Parts: sequence; structure tokens; C-alpha cells
Amino acid sequence: MNIIRYSFAALAAASLAAPMSAQPTEAYDAPGAINSGEFQFSAGAEIVSIYVFRGFEVQDDGFIIQPWAELSTNLGDSGFSLTAGIWNSLGSDGSGAGSNSPSFALETDLYVGTSYTLDQFTFGATLTGFYSPGGFFGDVEEISVQAAYDDSAYLEEWAFNPYALIAFEFRDENGSEDVYLEIGGAFNAPFIDSEELAVELTFPFALGFSLDDYYTDAGGDNEFFGFLKIGAQASTPLDFIPAQYGSWTGTAGIDLFFLNDDAGLNDGGDEFLPVLKVGVSLSY
Repeated sequence: MNIIRYSFAALAAASLAAPMSAQPTEAYDAPGAINSGEFQFSAGAEIVSIYVFRGFEVQDDGFIIQPWAELSTNLGDSGFSLTAGIWNSLGSDGSGAGSNSPSFALETDLYVGTSYTLDQFTFGATLTGFYSPGGFFGDVEEISVQAAYDDSAYLEEWAFNPYALIAFEFRDENGSEDVYLEIGGAFNAPFIDSEELAVELTFPFALGFSLDDYYTDAGGDNEFFGFLKIGAQASTPLDFIPAQYGSWTGTAGIDLFFLNDDAGLNDGGDEFLPVLKVGVSLSY
């Protein structure tokens, strides 16, 4: 069982809703924001009621904030892009921290990825390292491959941007190297569309599966189905911030996790986990 988080770095160009857990919040482009360089920068932070990663209930007590930052660039007109970033989970509950370690620093993830976009398709690969400065878990490293499809040209307002991801662990200090599969998407719809106030609703969904012992039952046997997540998130541009400081977005939402209680996803054995979240992000 792996208590870790994944960031959908290589799918950033596809503008999908996700990490991952725990995944960076989506952002509007504020009017007047200009970036004429070759690099794009984004960052943000999210406060969550429970930290859930791929169905695993990682932390549910205390104050939890998850800041992140990401840098990306397009390689000319080739259709390729590169992305690198960092994601963190910091909390006030230090239960389970290692001795002589910062008990607030549950997790730090580092990732680098590349993606290629061809028409409506985006294909990517990402190398991710999951580390715990507080000593809550051992290091985990994986490589994942992703595919996404932009169906907005055909379904218009009913588009849901489906994606699929397979992650292969090649280092796991917590146990065996396992294989994870996720499929999902996100519906987007303008809720309030005006120059004075614009609010967009996003309804992400995801299914998590174990291809090789990512989820296991009490006897150690593979459990194929792990979780179903259904979410709702409202986003609005923070236009009162001057455009020269980037495009800022405020978000608030809820994720509902329906868990396989035989898959060892949490100590309490709950089959249902609601997660509240609120955040802010910028892009430039």
C-alpha cells in the first residue's frame, strides 16, 4: 500500500481537471495578463479537510495546506512541452513523524514531465518522486504514461475531456513496486458569465484501479477496484489583482470518494469520504 500523491504534470497542456490529489487548481486567464516569454509559471495553495491520494486516506486531523509551484515551456511549434514542479502537504498534526524531523512536513513531491499534443490528443510521460521530510513514509519513485482527449470540438458544453494514466513504481521503500491505473475526466460549465463576475463550475470524476498490488485486501491479494471520486468545484478570477502580477484564481469545492473497503484504503474502514477544499492559484 502506498501513501503518496501524484501530480498530473505532463497533462498540463491539455488543461484537464485531476492530483492528485491532489492536482493544482485550474485557473482563469485574467484580462490583460501578458507573458511574452518562452516559459509559463504557475503556483498556488489549497486547504483541505482531509488529504486523500488515489483513494488512500493519508491525513485527516489538524490543519492541512498543500502549496505547489510549476514551470513549463513549449518546444516551439513541435507540439512538445516540458514541465517541472514541486508539490507539498503541510499539516499541524505531527502524529507518525520521524524523530528529529519536521513534524509539519508530511510530503514533498518533485516531478518532471513531457507531453506531445496532436490535434485533440495529448500524450505524456512523467517521472515523480514522493518524499516525506517529516519521516512519515519511505521514498517512492514512479514513472507514468498518460493519454488525454479534448472532445470540446464535438461535444461543446457537454465535453468531459477523458484521460487515462498508468503509473509504474520502480522504487518503493514501503513495500513492493506496484502498478496503478486511473481513468477520468471533468465536465466544465459557466455558472455566472459576466464581466463583473465570472464563475465556472467543474465536475471532475476519476476511477482508480490496481493492476499489480496497488490495492490489496487483508490477505495481501490484489483488489482491482480502489475508488470512485466525484467532485464539484467553483472557480472565479481575482480581477482586483493587477494583471502585471499574473492571473489569479480563487477556488472552492468538494470531492466525494467512494472506496472499496476491502482495498486497505484507510484504517477506519470507511466506504465514503467527503473532502472540502478552498484554494488560490496564479499563472503567468
